[in-house]
Amino acid sequence: MLHIIKSVTALNDATAFYSEQDAVLLVEDAIYAANPQHQAFTLVKGPLVYVLQSDVEARGMSNRISPSIEVVNYSGFVELTVKQAKSLTWD
Repeated sequence: MLHIIKSVTALNDATAFYSEQDAVLLVEDAIYAANPQHQAFTLVKGPLVYVLQSDVEARGMSNRISPSIEVVNYSGFVELTVKQAKSLTWD
């Protein structure tokens, strides 16, 4: 499953429901958690964590995203939805 997370609060809620096989895409304000200095960073460690490039750029966070998190553009977003049978958006 692909979990599309829109806020840090939603990230806190979603962590109870996703497994290691699930992919996580951070969008909108959830991208702040991809900063290693953010308090929620420990929630986003894993091999299948992604962050949407346009939201990173819009918030001026390009140089603050952890190298362990893959930055994807909209094409990458579409690829993630194709790879996962289901998706769930967390507000």
